[in-house]
Parts: sequence; structure tokens; C-alpha cells
Amino acid sequence: MIGAARQFVHEPETCQRLPELALLAGSVLSYAAATGVAVPVGFWDRHPQPTPGRLRRLLARCRFPQEFPWPEHIRQKAAVTDHLPKGASAHHPDSEPEAA
Repeated sequence: MIGAARQFVHEPETCQRLPELALLAGSVLSYAAATGVAVPVGFWDRHPQPTPGRLRRLLARCRFPQEFPWPEHIRQKAAVTDHLPKGASAHHPDSEPEAA
């Protein structure tokens, strides 16, 4: 319905959270499709049914992701991380620190 069938996750919390979010998104999509106007697939579709797949295909044709004007800076990061090790030295404390 929404494309969450073949997601590969390995963390225990993520293994539980992804299906929950997929079910929630699918429920919202089903409700929006059922309460909205049915969109015909083509000229041959004389009696369209309000299904989540039709609504998903209609939303996929929208120009929102491509032409939405994003702000230049979304949010300021509150944490200062200059004092933390970066790169390989963050993962391997015995290695030499990186040159800045």
C-alpha cells in the first residue's frame, strides 16, 4: 500500500517501530481515500472506486517534493560538538587524531 514491505532494519526497536508507522500511514491513507473523491485511472474507468492505491498514485503526480521552496536553514543545531573526536578516531580511540 505505501511501500514499506521490503525495508531492512535490524535494531529491535526499529523492527517494531517500522511496522507500526507503516500501519498508521496505511490507515491514514485508507481513510483519506475512502472519504475523498475517487480518481479515475483513465477514460475507460467509468465507475472509479476510492482506493488507497489510486490516492497514492494521484499524490505521486503532485509537484510537492520537487518544486517546494525549502528554507535555506531548517533549524539551528543546539549541541556544540567541536570538542568530540571526528572520523576514525571517534570509532578507534587508539588511532591518531585527524588533522583539522
